[in-house]
Parts: sequence; structure tokens; C-alpha cells
Amino acid sequence: MRNLLTMLSIILCFSSVGKAQEIDLQTWVNQKQYTAVIRYAGNLSAADSTDYATMNAIAQAYEGLLNYREAFGYYQYCLQMDTTNADILNALARITTNLGKASDAEYYFHKVLATDSTNFYANYQLARLYFQLGNYEGALEKYDYLLEQNEENPTLLRNQGDCYMRMENPLAAISSYFQAYGLNRENAGLASTLINAMLRVGGDFAAEALAICDTALSYNPGNRLLEQNKGMTFYFNKKYAEADTLYSALMEKGDSSYLTLKYGGASRYYAGQYMRSIEPLDAAYQKDTTSAEVCLLLGSALGKTYDRKRAYVLLDKAEEEMQPNPFLLNQLTLFRAETFQKDMRFQEAIELYYQSWKNNPSRLDPLWRISSMTFRNNPSEYENDNLRQRGLFIQVLYATEFLKSGGDTVQLFFIRKLLESFYEDAFFRAITELPMIAPDGKKSKISVIDLRSLINQIPSGPAS
Repeated sequence: MRNLLTMLSIILCFSSVGKAQEIDLQTWVNQKQYTAVIRYAGNLSAADSTDYATMNAIAQAYEGLLNYREAFGYYQYCLQMDTTNADILNALARITTNLGKASDAEYYFHKVLATDSTNFYANYQLARLYFQLGNYEGALEKYDYLLEQNEENPTLLRNQGDCYMRMENPLAAISSYFQAYGLNRENAGLASTLINAMLRVGGDFAAEALAICDTALSYNPGNRLLEQNKGMTFYFNKKYAEADTLYSALMEKGDSSYLTLKYGGASRYYAGQYMRSIEPLDAAYQKDTTSAEVCLLLGSALGKTYDRKRAYVLLDKAEEEMQPNPFLLNQLTLFRAETFQKDMRFQEAIELYYQSWKNNPSRLDPLWRISSMTFRNNPSEYENDNLRQRGLFIQVLYATEFLKSGGDTVQLFFIRKLLESFYEDAFFRAITELPMIAPDGKKSKISVIDLRSLINQIPSGPAS
């Protein structure tokens, strides 16, 4: 019946098209009848676009429907009519935030604060924007300012704590979370955040976290998140039997989350209940087969009980998972080499580039970098015999590997000129072998015959 009356009201309003002044669009907005506002807006005249209240109501309606681009346009109309209106500037900042235009949002918030530095909404939203952008120092500055005006605001204190956590300062975060929790003890999510921060620090904080769990549960009896936190607190305090009891109760209630299965099984294992630990640990393993800890505990539990064959497989897998990622390790080596090169620590860079190539011989860019750093126009330009022998080695190696790759050999003609200089120098000195030193210090030799053969495979110039 109510819906029917509402529709009848809208139809009657539409019958008055052309009488915008008789329609209170803001009332519709306040009643969340956004679609009705938008439909009505389609019948407005051009003259209505100069009416601030009408444009503002339509902007709010579009925003209510999450159509931020249309809302932005109408709010812009409003700003043209009142360039210092804080509500419109805040609305534009809010809209541009939702559109992902962070710099525009910051601009509008600062426009508000330029006229009123105490504006709570602008300061608070700017703090949130800074947090989203990773500017935690900027966010903290805003939260600190707001807390000076309202030091017992649990939301501000919690957000302050979140900034400290992102800045890897858990002790400061705990202080903020604890103050917030003291002002809002019935908030289960806040209590959980505080407990997790305390467990992260460990030590005495882990012991104190248990009291927080009990207090929070007294306000929120049966809260699954807090019960999970309490189980984790027992586990971190090595009270494995108590943790087992709590996690078992959670699993009986149907909690099959990964952390409950993992730490429920681990609690049983460390409590000496090896057979009972297998079921939750196996269930956790099915959810994440890459966890080295789960593989270790499950493999050990099976080995201590009835399935040594599978235990060996799991323990081998645990060892495999504990190995560093080869790709990431090689990337780390390359990044370090690049840093040394930019810092003009060339020998250290060369050694790491060479190590990176040995780890992955299919990549020639490390050799190219070494070749570039050790290249000279002729042998006489090297400062000493050691550097000359190292230079020859890398040019020979890079040319050889490049030829194997099947790349465009024209790119090697500069190296050909240098290698020809080495060959001519050996010819005039009547020697048949040239000594070489690898970046890792290993010594070798190349015969002038092999050097000539390599040179012949390389073009003599770009036009070849």
C-alpha cells in the first residue's frame, strides 16, 4: 500500500511538469527517491539549470545512484553558482575520490580548508585519502590534528593505529588501538585488531592479549572472530591444550576456515595429540598445499603414527617449499647489480651480473651489461693486464652466447673491432694463446685460431 501511495505521489508530481518551483526535489532526495528525481530532471527547462537548489538535488540523486560522473557535472554547476560553498567543495572531493581522481579530490579538500582549516569533514576525508594513497605520514598529521580537538574519539584513534601499523610501528599502533578500545569495548572488530597487533609484537603483549580476549567476549559472547583470536592467543602463549579445546569447539560449530584448521591441528600436534592433529592439518593442507609449516607438521604426525610413506612425500615437499624462489632470487641479484653499477662500484656489479647469467644462461642482458662496462676500443686502453684479460673474456663470452641465440649479428660489429685488435696484437707478439679471467676469478685461455674463427662469424660493419 505504501509503495502504491509513493508511486501515486510521483505520478501526480510529474503531472506538474514545467512548475519546478512547486516541486521540492530535496524532499525526494531526503526520502531516497533518487530515480524519481532523475526522471523529473529530464523534463526541466534550460532556465532551471540556473537554480542552485535544483542542480544540487539532482547531483545528490546521481550520487545516491552511484553515478558519479553525472553527479560530478551537476555539482560543477553548483560550484559555478557558489564558488566558496564548503558543502559543494566537499561533495566534489568525495565524488572525485570515488572516480579515482586522487589529485582532484585533494585539491577540493584543500579549497575547503583554505577557508576553514577546522572543517572536520574535509580534514577527516583528506586523512582517509592520504591513507589510501600510502601517504601515512600525511594521514597521521591530519588524525593528530583532529584528535587535538576530540581526543576521545575511538574511530580517529583506530585510524591512527592503522597508520602506525602500515608504517611498521606496532608499538605505537597498540597504544592507539588500546585507547580506542578503552572507549569502545563493545566493538568486536576493534578488539580483534588490538589483539592481532599485540600478538604480532609477542612477548608480554601476547600474554596480555588473553585478558583483552576475555573482556571482548564478555561484551560479544559467542563471537567467532574473537574466539579465533583467543585460540591464537593460547597458541602464541604455548598453551596448546587450551588452544586445542577452543579450536575443537570452533570446528564442531562448523568453522572450517584455514587458520582454524591450521592452528587447531598445530595445537593438537604440540600438545602431543599426533593422531588427532592429522584430520585438521590434512584439511588445511588441502586448502593450501604450499604451506611449509603445514607440510612439516602433517608429515611428522603421519610419520609418528601410521603413514610413513606419505610422511616422506610431505617432508620432501616442505623442504621444497622452504627453498627460495629462484626467479625472485635472480631478480634480487640483478637489482643489486644495477644498484652497484649506478653507484659506480663496477667490479661488484660485474660479479653479480655474471652470477645472474650463470643462474639463467638464457638471459643475455647481464652479459651485455658487463660487456658495456668492460668495452674499450683496443687492448692498449685497458689500465692493466688483469683488466685486459677480464675484458677479453667477457667480449668473447658475450659474442659466443649471442651467436648461439640466433640474434641479429650486426649488433656485434663493435665487438668484432675490439676482438680484431686483440688478434692483431697477438699476431705481432707472435703468441698463439691469450689469457682470460672470468668475473668470478677463474682463469682460462683462447687460442688465436679460435679467436679468428669467432671474429669471422661477426659482421665487419652495420652494412654487412
